[in-house]
Amino acid sequence: MAITSEQVMTLRTQTGAGIMDCKGALNESGGDISKAVEILRKKGLAGLAKRAGRTMKEGIVVAKNSGAAYSLLEVNCETDFVAKNPDVAGFAAALAADMLSDAALANPAESEKAKERLQAVAVKMGENMQIRRGVVYQAAADTAVNYYVHTDNRKGAIVELSFDGNMAAAKAELEALAKELGMQSVAMSPKYLKREEVPADIVAKEKEIYRAKMEKDEADAQARAVETGKPYKAKPAEAIEKMLEGRVNKYYQELCLVEQAYIRDSKLSVTQAVKNLAAKLGGNITVKRFNCFIVGIE
Repeated sequence: MAITSEQVMTLRTQTGAGIMDCKGALNESGGDISKAVEILRKKGLAGLAKRAGRTMKEGIVVAKNSGAAYSLLEVNCETDFVAKNPDVAGFAAALAADMLSDAALANPAESEKAKERLQAVAVKMGENMQIRRGVVYQAAADTAVNYYVHTDNRKGAIVELSFDGNMAAAKAELEALAKELGMQSVAMSPKYLKREEVPADIVAKEKEIYRAKMEKDEADAQARAVETGKPYKAKPAEAIEKMLEGRVNKYYQELCLVEQAYIRDSKLSVTQAVKNLAAKLGGNITVKRFNCFIVGIE
């Protein structure tokens, strides 16, 4: 009999087993879900579904490179003990390496092929696990890519830079900068590359919060003046708007990678540090994109 995708998904939901294992069990049981569950249990492939509600706050971040291709991957699990298991580290490293050459694995969090591979590890570990996210960067003739993974293997970042000068002569220094900016991302957790990428509604909400805070401060200052009998002078609207603008700019400096203070020299912004290297190398450098994965942080 033909096995439907609905039957496969029902069995998968009940057991947590992989798609191909579910198909095989359903074929063996003639489409009987209960018998298929039994078959999977006997094979040791069922039993993870009951853990599905458990929080996966632990995990591992790995990165790989081959030629012009670079990958960054985050795998989550329930406990630190499992995150440090050699089988989990081996799985993550192998998948990150395969992402470089297999287009079907380029977005592993959405790849059934990758999920099938993870399922076997999850069954062995006896924990709920997931491939949370992963990316592949391909360096072009005018770009340099590099990554940084922290020593705890819980956080890492990948960065791509473009350069319009002599790439052959500048490549090593550009890759070093990309790694530095990866370290910057891990240390400072920017959510966006530049202020133009920050959604307008988020900025509007921040302005609303800042304005409400300033209005409260003004009201409090006025109330204190009444209590103490001291004179009170309200801030001009222009001054309040200027303060508001300053608060928003500071928000951008915290949120956007290129506006952050550079970790190697806090007197410089990342943008200025990039410009300084560009002047040295004789060309324009642009930070094109970055991804930062930190276990437990969105």
